Amino acid sequence: MRKLGLYEFDGKKPKVDPEAYVSPRSSLIGDIEIAADASIWEFAVLRADMNYIRVGKGTSIQDNCTVHTTVIHPTIIGDYVTAGHNCVIHACEIGDRTVVGMGSIVLDGAKVGNDCVIGAGSVVTNNTVIPDGSLVLGTPGKVVKEVPEGLRESFMVGARLYVELGKTHKTSGSGMNP
Repeated sequence: MRKLGLYEFDGKKPKVDPEAYVSPRSSLIGDIEIAADASIWEFAVLRADMNYIRVGKGTSIQDNCTVHTTVIHPTIIGDYVTAGHNCVIHACEIGDRTVVGMGSIVLDGAKVGNDCVIGAGSVVTNNTVIPDGSLVLGTPGKVVKEVPEGLRESFMVGARLYVELGKTHKTSGSGMNP
């Protein structure tokens, strides 16, 4: 029996860790792996029909996000990443403990380091490399400064909040059991 929102494509099915939360109103298609404590929220679409998608431990893919790949580039999202509402994460790599702000776009071949902030509405263009600990703002996105240590610590607070929120949704019956 196929579970709501999880779709096989070309013989590959999404694999969701039993400790993850996946909203039944999201769509996961193809070669996708979702790690423990990750959460996929309302109307997020993760489509791995050309390459694979990996979502790390404790990562939150929030409402209305789009995650896709190309034939050349998979999408790899690290541990404890927060992908804010309406992000587009396309065929790129996002490092651990990074925050991708609401409405941001990260494009093909980009590599965003660990502990970064991609400011709301920013666009990280194709093949851009963002060093660890960078604050990126604008269109096209530019590194404007280093992320302060206090802000970096807050990333984990936010990530842990979404881990707990996902568990609450799951136990309340609003999520699917992988």
